[in-house]
Amino acid sequence: MPRDDLAAGIDDAVRDYENELARFAGLRAVHGSTVPDGAAIAGPRLARRLRGLDTGVRPTWAWPLPGGEGRWRRVAHEVTGGREWPPT
Repeated sequence: MPRDDLAAGIDDAVRDYENELARFAGLRAVHGSTVPDGAAIAGPRLARRLRGLDTGVRPTWAWPLPGGEGRWRRVAHEVTGGREWPPT
């Protein structure tokens, strides 16, 4: 994932986490300590979102090569001059 996309995703996740904790704090101010502080709910959600940024599947920008694998092998052969790649 590009670094700026990762940073934006982290910022969004943290902002949502903080907003959720603030929402629970507001509920606690009105209804008292019977309302949880929200960390048990918001914390795992934050962890899942951050993990998803690291492990989630992203779409590729690649396009299929016309001619498929056979064409790819011909292009690779041309580029490498017929040498084995990667070199051993």
